[in-house]
Amino acid sequence: MSTVFAQKLKVESFKLASNDITAQSHPRKDLNNLNCALVKVGIALDGVKFDGSIMGEPVQKLGEYWVYMPKGVSMLQVLHKNYTPLMVNFYDYGVGKVESGMTYILTLSKPSGSTEPADAGGNFYALTVNPKNAVVTIDGNQQTVSTDGEYSAMLPYGSHTYKVEAGGYISKSGSFTISSSDMTPINVSLVSAMATVSVTCPTPAVSLYVDKKSVGTIPWTGSLKEGMHLVEAKKEGYRSQQRTINLSQQQKLDVAFNELVAIQGNLSVNYKPFGADVYIDGNKVGQSPRVFNGILVGNHKVEIKKDGYGTDSKTVSILEGQTASLSGVLKTNASSSVASGTSLAGNTISIPVKDGISIDMVRVEAGTFTMGATPEMKEPWDDEKPAHQVTLTNDYYIGKYEVTQALWQVVMGNNPSYFKGDNLPVEQVSWNDCHEFISKLNSITGKKFRLPIEAEWEYAARGGKKSRGYQYSGSDNLSDVAWYKDNSSSKTHAVGSKQANELGIYDMTGNVWEWCQDWNGSYSGSSQVNPTGANSGSDRVRRGGSWFYDARGCRSSDRGSDTPGRRSFNIGLRLVLSE
Repeated sequence: MSTVFAQKLKVESFKLASNDITAQSHPRKDLNNLNCALVKVGIALDGVKFDGSIMGEPVQKLGEYWVYMPKGVSMLQVLHKNYTPLMVNFYDYGVGKVESGMTYILTLSKPSGSTEPADAGGNFYALTVNPKNAVVTIDGNQQTVSTDGEYSAMLPYGSHTYKVEAGGYISKSGSFTISSSDMTPINVSLVSAMATVSVTCPTPAVSLYVDKKSVGTIPWTGSLKEGMHLVEAKKEGYRSQQRTINLSQQQKLDVAFNELVAIQGNLSVNYKPFGADVYIDGNKVGQSPRVFNGILVGNHKVEIKKDGYGTDSKTVSILEGQTASLSGVLKTNASSSVASGTSLAGNTISIPVKDGISIDMVRVEAGTFTMGATPEMKEPWDDEKPAHQVTLTNDYYIGKYEVTQALWQVVMGNNPSYFKGDNLPVEQVSWNDCHEFISKLNSITGKKFRLPIEAEWEYAARGGKKSRGYQYSGSDNLSDVAWYKDNSSSKTHAVGSKQANELGIYDMTGNVWEWCQDWNGSYSGSSQVNPTGANSGSDRVRRGGSWFYDARGCRSSDRGSDTPGRRSFNIGLRLVLSE
């Protein structure tokens, strides 16, 4: 915006002061090392500026300004924010060019009747900080919190101090001056005070704990506050190692653990017929009868297999320095056939119920996985943390599809669903309703169906041993595998109408939430074997998101919960059958 000037300064006189020796007694040199001429500009006005061939900054005195000029200059411009710029031509006043070491008097006047605008006595300061949540103190007074990291306020003219502080950063202090001129904003970027720690260990897949909390796996690099910390390297079946470190601000420290020492025991396997293959945790280790030495302590799944015979599967606990024993006789295939009425097709089974309705189930092989907020799970909620290792030691079967309304109807003789359709998932069923349904289903089929444990549900949703690390069950493209808020048209859809996940299971993401057996509770960072959730609580777990939820609620690690009696048009169930 341009400024409109309504007033002009006036030259009253300009002359040589031949008896004034100030230019000699208070000299200032020009570029030729000669004394400058001194022009004393008489005007009772603050904030006057001068432009032209002048040497150095003018000096403001009481009622006048001293302006130094080199020999031969004949013009001077006078500037003030409230007046039109004034150009003084020395020839107009009979002076011409100024001489070295001579003093001149230029007398100016303001228009009659003019008054100076009242000065506010102060101006704004402007301060920008990073990080934006830093605490700012001006002249010892803490400023109102700013969400954008920018601060400004009116301050009186003069010198002022600031201090900027933030947790994990080195504070910074300084000063600035407030005047009537524009102020250049002060930018203060704090430097992190955190120390950087890098941890290595030659043993693979070792978990790292800092101050008793899991922070990930080794190798690991991260930031820690100054002070003492306990650093631990842990792996199931191995002896842990600990280091205490004392960090200073901005220190860089490398922590190298030695190779972890395995804690081992032995396993004796004596099965007939001789020559049966022995598998430990899915890996073939030899044939029976034999003693297998040097097995890591902990729970292991042991399978004994031989062509023409059924497989015997056991969970064995190996203790340090001790020998566990397994013995038995494998049954021939003829005597280990599938129960009457159950048909096998690879890793799937189909169990008839009645009236032509059957239950298709998919086998999930036992294994170990990381449960919770793994890196591919974007924007995890706090109840998904910490991510932790879970081992499931037994195979199990899980429903290929969510329980349909047709299946519920044939077992219960009713259909409580809001959206009706035989092949739609049943909904508006509480956790308690589901257990009544399962009890009747087991009476009809002679099987032992149940709700999945939360860890079983997530392991199957992630694809079990065939997992490809997707964020949703079967894909990173949610629309490929799920009916959810953005594509469901606000209703459920026929089960199995989207793509299956890696195990051939449908709709574990979206369509309807699925009740799990567990009480809802917080995660622990420690490794777990066959976890069953909290011991008690008020809510039961539900998993998988629904047609009513957005993408964040459909991730395989997302957790939901409700009271056991709650019914909703977006909550159903999926069945599990233990081997």
